[in-house]
Amino acid sequence: MKIVVVYLGRASLPNFAHSTQSGVWGFKNNKQPDDEFAPGDMVFFASGYTGNNIRWPEEQWLPHYITLAASAQIKSPLKRDNNTPHWPDEVAENKVHYPQRFTFTNLQRKDGRFALNDGNTFPLELSLAIRKAAIGGKAQVVEIPALPAWLTNSNAPSPSPVPSAPSAKPASPKPSPQRSIGETLLEIENYVASRGFVFPNRILRAFYASLRSKPFVILAGNSGTGKSRLVRLFAEASGATVSNGRFTMIPVRPDWNDSSELLGYFDLNGDFNPGQLIAPILMAHQNPAKPFFVCLDEMNLAKVEHYFSDFLSIVESRRRSKHRIVTDPILHEAQLRKMKADGLRPEAQAALSHARSANQPIGLPENLFIVGTVNMDETTQPFSRKVLDRAHTLEFNDIDLLQGLDEEVTPAEVPALDLDQTFFQPEFTCLNDVLSQHREMAKEIAAFIEGLNGELASAGFEVGYRVRDEAISFAAYATEAGLAKADVNEAVVLQKILPRIQGSSPRVGKLLHSLLQKLKGDVDAPQLEDPNFDQRLAELRSDGNASSIVRKIAGMLLIFREENFTSFWLV
Repeated sequence: MKIVVVYLGRASLPNFAHSTQSGVWGFKNNKQPDDEFAPGDMVFFASGYTGNNIRWPEEQWLPHYITLAASAQIKSPLKRDNNTPHWPDEVAENKVHYPQRFTFTNLQRKDGRFALNDGNTFPLELSLAIRKAAIGGKAQVVEIPALPAWLTNSNAPSPSPVPSAPSAKPASPKPSPQRSIGETLLEIENYVASRGFVFPNRILRAFYASLRSKPFVILAGNSGTGKSRLVRLFAEASGATVSNGRFTMIPVRPDWNDSSELLGYFDLNGDFNPGQLIAPILMAHQNPAKPFFVCLDEMNLAKVEHYFSDFLSIVESRRRSKHRIVTDPILHEAQLRKMKADGLRPEAQAALSHARSANQPIGLPENLFIVGTVNMDETTQPFSRKVLDRAHTLEFNDIDLLQGLDEEVTPAEVPALDLDQTFFQPEFTCLNDVLSQHREMAKEIAAFIEGLNGELASAGFEVGYRVRDEAISFAAYATEAGLAKADVNEAVVLQKILPRIQGSSPRVGKLLHSLLQKLKGDVDAPQLEDPNFDQRLAELRSDGNASSIVRKIAGMLLIFREENFTSFWLV
């Protein structure tokens, strides 16, 4: 039996009270379950977690209670309704917040104290699904033989509370070899949120899939949206910190015009002065079992092509050699022999000594990940297609200032994980690697991009084999990370296609309108002959029920019509 598990925060309780009368429940866009469900399945509502903080690690989370449990049979499948405000907060604003809706019947509600670690009260799978729904803010689907009789039978007595003694201070999580990639990412999301930063579930999963697809990712967005913080907290959650040398923040300066600041240079005495990227390279090479992260903060303050072109060329040389991924050398024997070590941290000095004794060039370590953050304003430089083609671009412009304010919590010490490189290990370096495992999915992604390439070619923005191959590998990793097919396609467009589009030619405006009509889904997108076309674009740009693609294209097209120029980076 499939159970749709919904955790109700305090702000959701008035809507739930309304739903008990109407028999309708709904989700925000991107908050509906990833797995499908159908009429005849069950929905389970839980609320009132007694542990003071829903973000406790699993071992500390389970020895507590919930105070509300309700179940019902699902009557209709999930359908989208963008037009009818239903719940109290929607009616008050005359706006649809929860367009993804289904109906249910025969609701059974129980109030009391129900132990989450008592197998007679809840199957363990159900208790863990409640936790996932609570900390992820997203309904979960779990399959169990049946719900306990006390939940589905109004005449069955509720179980008696079982005393428990929750730990006052959480210990480090126990190794969990059974934990899936999606479950591990949920724990990372929980760690990040416990530090006061809440990022959309799909962003974290797309970020992870991008890192595995290519070790160079660009995070774009308005200043103050948390780009640099995401890189640092994601690294910390994985066990990589400044103190252990596995996370490095490098602020980019506007006067960088070659690779010397990052990769180093020979001085007039013949000594090699290491750049800021050399220590992470040496330490990652010395410790291949652990991931290393570097954040290039505000990387487009200088021309990226000027100081980063050597690195980009090395990235493009990635290839598989037996069970390892190797590249052309980034450090040669002469550089290692003549390198000044006095400015390096001790771990990097030890790695340098080891590399010198091996007397072999060093390529880009496969466990080193470079993330650049960018703002687009009058102080920054634009990106060339060369750079955009060689990176995944994730954008942080969906801002919800009320997000995270509804939780009633006390501080929780959520420990970091200690992840090995195996969690980030790329499986694919070329298309043939992907086809051996994901041929049908590869065909679907290629067909999706091919369906857009005709429009893109009309304005000179068609994509080639590199974009296709990287989109396919990203899709494979993103699916494994738990992104739904629609979210994967959306990410491909936002990360690999739209960032290329800019210009003042009338062909750009025609292209954007064509893409809007092609990718609008079930949104009512305006036609050019509409006398209120610009107003409709402005409304669509801010419509929370439209997809990120539709809002982005609408914004780009609106700016084009107003200023006769547009770019992905201006919206």
